[in-house]
Amino acid sequence: MNKKNLFKAIMLYACSMIFLLTSSSCENDLTEELKSELSESSISTESDAVALVDGVYNGFLDSGWGYYGSGVMARATDGITDVFDVGDAPYINLETYNWSDENIIAPLWKSIYKVVDRANWAIEIIEGMDESVFEDESKNSLIAEAKFLRGLAYFDLTGLFGGVPLKLEPTKSDAPGLPRSPIEEVYAQIEADFEFAIKHLPQTTNTPGEASKGAAYGLLAKTQLRQLKWGKAGENIDNLIALGEYDLFTEDSFLKLFYESNVLDNEFIFSILSMGESYYVASNHHLKFFTPWNYDTGWAIVGMPVGIYNSIEPDDERREVYFDEYPFLYGGEIRSAINEFGFAINRKFGSFNRDVTAPGTGYAAYKNYGVSKMGVPILRYADVLLLKAEIENELNGPNGEAYNAINQVRNRSGLPNLTEGLSKGAFRNAVLKERAIELAAEGHRKDDLIRHDLFVSTMNQYLSDQGYPVNITADHKLMPIPRTELDLNPNMEPNPSNGF
Repeated sequence: MNKKNLFKAIMLYACSMIFLLTSSSCENDLTEELKSELSESSISTESDAVALVDGVYNGFLDSGWGYYGSGVMARATDGITDVFDVGDAPYINLETYNWSDENIIAPLWKSIYKVVDRANWAIEIIEGMDESVFEDESKNSLIAEAKFLRGLAYFDLTGLFGGVPLKLEPTKSDAPGLPRSPIEEVYAQIEADFEFAIKHLPQTTNTPGEASKGAAYGLLAKTQLRQLKWGKAGENIDNLIALGEYDLFTEDSFLKLFYESNVLDNEFIFSILSMGESYYVASNHHLKFFTPWNYDTGWAIVGMPVGIYNSIEPDDERREVYFDEYPFLYGGEIRSAINEFGFAINRKFGSFNRDVTAPGTGYAAYKNYGVSKMGVPILRYADVLLLKAEIENELNGPNGEAYNAINQVRNRSGLPNLTEGLSKGAFRNAVLKERAIELAAEGHRKDDLIRHDLFVSTMNQYLSDQGYPVNITADHKLMPIPRTELDLNPNMEPNPSNGF
């Protein structure tokens, strides 16, 4: 398997050249300003246009502390399911469904709409630039990158909140905010953005940190699966696989796929990447928020719930990533994470995986403390193969293609082929179990459960097992619209969860 080349060094520095602050959907809250050396009137070269798009990418890390940085998105997705136990304040209120605070994920709403506004600025400005300053198809390619990123932002917004304000122009005034659009309209726009990206993005890029045709196929398929368009989603998953650009990481253990040194491996189809330059500049603090302090100086009390951990087969090599017994940071006997914290450790993202910026952990390497070049995987090939198996089963039953797809993932983990002759329902359950184990803490479980109408029953059982006195209903599928948005925007309607 070939490694991708290092991505453009400009990516995470571009924000200092362009948008410092952007508006949320409530347009009377903030007004967009172009900062520093670039302004709307001074952008005139292809390199200026590249900087605009790079600034959109930068928004997904939100200075290393928000959106996909620091595990924020993971907590708002997998953190409310049975694959990610979240016990650290203030996020424990997500895990326990104590959502009476309507601003419980207000910063995430604001971060995502910053990305939307940056993308809208980039699209509008680049579309208005003279064709002569661009080489070949680079103008359309840059617009396609911005639309891909806008599509991803709206994909995340709809997953969290349902129908949201569909904002397709940059903020230029403090006019009253937009109303929520029906979710069908938002999905149609997401699909249009990804379809434009498929048409104009290159098949290959230098890095999984850049939008590509394959990433657009994959996220388009996921958008269609949200709408139960099984056939359309299957076509796009097949188109992605047919590119021949991606495969599973098999050179070493599953654990090492998540090492910094493998961040550009081509199992990662799209990731949010970090330069890892310093604690304060261009770094993703994601790694510090997925493990407890006593293990590797992690900053969070999070891990894999016991139920999912106990479902992992004894010979599954993923037990190197998800485990109970661990060496106490300060020496002494081996400890049990389950006894100490109530969950198994998930080592996908953590200090011990920093084999590039900081060998070792803790304050001994303070200049790299909390600094990482690790990526946050949004789409990887194992996810795609398991979706292929799931889609084939839903459309045609557990045929040879479905078995081949799931067995590739199982075999990579040292497991034998799945038992032949399963019913459609039994095969579906096997795929969902495989996805829960393979993709834990990567943000896919909520969609998986909702897609098969299992969210309410699964979460009620999980919460009961955890001892949380909560009764889950369909209203818990969507987060409350932030109270700040409801107060500022007279056109905004709440979700049922706003009444919790």
